Amino acid sequence: MIRLLHRAIVGTIQRLPLDAARFAFRGYNKVLRVLGPEHVATTFFGARLHCNPNDLIQRMILHFGVWEPDVSRVIEQNLKSGDVFVDIGANIGYDTLLASARVGRAGQVVAIEASPRTFELLQRNLALNAASVNVRAVNAAVSDKPGILALYEINEGNIGAATTLASRGGTLTASVEALPLDQILTADEIQRLRLIKMDVEGAEPPILRHILDQLSMYPPTMDIVVEASPQDDFPAWCDVFDQLRAAGFSAWAIDNDYELDWYLRWRHPTALHRVETMPAHQQDLLFTRR
Repeated sequence: MIRLLHRAIVGTIQRLPLDAARFAFRGYNKVLRVLGPEHVATTFFGARLHCNPNDLIQRMILHFGVWEPDVSRVIEQNLKSGDVFVDIGANIGYDTLLASARVGRAGQVVAIEASPRTFELLQRNLALNAASVNVRAVNAAVSDKPGILALYEINEGNIGAATTLASRGGTLTASVEALPLDQILTADEIQRLRLIKMDVEGAEPPILRHILDQLSMYPPTMDIVVEASPQDDFPAWCDVFDQLRAAGFSAWAIDNDYELDWYLRWRHPTALHRVETMPAHQQDLLFTRR
């Protein structure tokens, strides 16, 4: 009953004129914060997640049942039963659980999250969904070489913004183990790997270069979805973009926006469009050799 009431309220808000919808959304979210620091959200694919309405990502999942809906669509379309999905920067487990539902018991999901605090939230959500049957969670940072990396918190209202880039000016919160992806995955996981989703807040270029150096290890059907943040180091992103193209990958832009207005008005995914040069602004990209 509570879930149905929540959906009815959010649905009503979405039908309001935009100014009124913004006002109503913020008012309703404030009510939820007063009612408790955490609520259980239900996603469009049926998973349940503990969500704090003060956190950006968790707030959107709580209200709309989805995060990055066009990225979600790419994950859905590119996975089938028996596939392996790797979630680099798994956060609280939204994409992990979406992939878990798609690959089924015959498949495998490797959820990699560097932040010890966020990893605890990830584990809680995996337990809530009894996902241990096909999900392996790893508390580590992915890098181009083994070592220890400093982790910085950027925004208390978005735990997903934590980064290993000191240049982003965050607060040091932890020192975490770092490993190359091929040292985290098993031989079987590498052999069956279908899709990598990578969102590690600007630290992607060296990881991508290392994957390219080891590309012969991976299946030719392996795709990569990455949040590219060229504002951190545009030359580095251009270099890795060109290396991926030279290795046979084509690049496709995925529509995405983090603003409330987009979620209030989003109705269906937008078709991917091919890009030939590295975008100058933040952009979610699908790299594929298919």
